[in-house]
Amino acid sequence: MRRRFAGACLAVVAAATLSVTAGATAAYADQGWIGQCYPNAYGGWCDGNGPGWTYAGYVRCAAQSSGSTEYLGPSRWAGDRRGSTAKCTLGTSYKSGGVKVFYRGVLVNTHPN
Repeated sequence: MRRRFAGACLAVVAAATLSVTAGATAAYADQGWIGQCYPNAYGGWCDGNGPGWTYAGYVRCAAQSSGSTEYLGPSRWAGDRRGSTAKCTLGTSYKSGGVKVFYRGVLVNTHPN
C-alpha cells in the first residue's frame, strides 16, 4: 500500500511541474522581441515580433496659435513591415516625425527621423 501511495504522489508532482512549465513558456512567448527601427519623416517601421512589442509612426505639427501637437499613426506589431504613418491636420505644418516603440502599451523609446 505504501508503494502505491508514493507512486501516486510522484505522478501528481510531475503533472504540476508540467503545468507550471507550460504556463511559463506561454507567458514568455507572448512577450516577443523588438529589433532595429527604420524611421522616416512621417513614421516608419520596426523589426521584431509582437504582440507584446508594437510601434506607431508619429509626427509633430505646428499650429500658429497653439504651439505643436503630436499625432500617431496606426499601431502595428513589431515586424509588421507595412509601417505606420501619421499626418498633420489641416491648418498645421510638419515639424518632425519618426517611430515610437511600445511594450504592452507603454512607451519605451522614440526613434526620430
